[in-house]
Amino acid sequence: MSTSRLYFLDNLRAFVIFLVVVLHGALTYMAYAPEWWYVLDPQNSLFFTALVLLVDVPIMLMMFFVAGYFAYPSLSRRGAAGFVREKFTRIGLPWIFGALVLAPPTAYMIYYSRGVPVSLGQFWASDFWGPLYQQSVYWYLGILFLFFVLLAAGYNFSARLRGLTQKNIPPTLATFILFFGLTTVAAGLVNLYSSLDTWSNNYLFVYQPVRAPLYVGYFALGVYAYLRGWFTTEGYSPSLWRWLALCVVSGLVYLGYRFTVPLPAQTSFVLKSVTVILFNLFCLSSLMAGLAVFRRYVNGQGAFWQGQARNSYGVYYLHPLFLYPLALLFVPLSISIFIKAPAIILLAWVASWAVSALALTRLPGLRRIF
Repeated sequence: MSTSRLYFLDNLRAFVIFLVVVLHGALTYMAYAPEWWYVLDPQNSLFFTALVLLVDVPIMLMMFFVAGYFAYPSLSRRGAAGFVREKFTRIGLPWIFGALVLAPPTAYMIYYSRGVPVSLGQFWASDFWGPLYQQSVYWYLGILFLFFVLLAAGYNFSARLRGLTQKNIPPTLATFILFFGLTTVAAGLVNLYSSLDTWSNNYLFVYQPVRAPLYVGYFALGVYAYLRGWFTTEGYSPSLWRWLALCVVSGLVYLGYRFTVPLPAQTSFVLKSVTVILFNLFCLSSLMAGLAVFRRYVNGQGAFWQGQARNSYGVYYLHPLFLYPLALLFVPLSISIFIKAPAIILLAWVASWAVSALALTRLPGLRRIF
């Protein structure tokens, strides 16, 4: 079993979380933005639409993959009960607090930014638990905690799973084809009855139904990658240029398809299937290209990346609290949205990083979580 820390995975996760901030900032300025988005600027551009469409594809699935990769060694070291206790402290409690305490005022921005005459208290007691129920960014923590619990349950009840050890077995082309095929078919079946961007909830878990099979698949791929010794000294390392070329080509084709055949026009089985195929191909190639780039070029623990990796969780957790109020403050400013967008993104990112570095990772109790 490998015990050395793979810093490039921490660094990649930190970069992906920065892209989450970019995504949420760009949504304010995209053309054809979701009607419910927290703050919408009257100015908009297709540039930000393209940015949103591309960034939205791989980021959360890359985070599920990295979480899966680190899950099994932690589980085998702590045992099922200890693993679940640790994940409840670090993931479960922040999810509950975020969903119940931080998500309602975040969702209230939908009303507040549009001048709807409803107080936060009235909103919290009524519409939040109705058509506007959501968990903001904290939905991811709920799904991730569920995966951790299911993995621990399987480990506890299966001697075969407990007996698995890390072995250097490189994947073949068939491995990737099988993974891509299974996840695409599963997502495609759900896509027959839902839409790629649709959100759903049962008040406990919030998720996008079409992408839910991909959540499972990429988390499982992370576990598989660890057990097969990916990224170890003698283990598999993805080819940079092959995956990067596929990433660029599939991304451009996916973007062109989404602009040419928008989701409302995808009413046939063929059109829906093409969407899921291109989405998953771009996602898988982005993941592998990102892993290759960061393993080769960003696999260290310099001061900057060490700080980013240490505070990435805090940035993810806090950024909505800064980003959406900043977006609202910038709405009346008569400056270009190509200045507004980078400004609110960088300000929210820096503010979240500062609060995480100065408080979340330092204060007793909180530093055990973050």
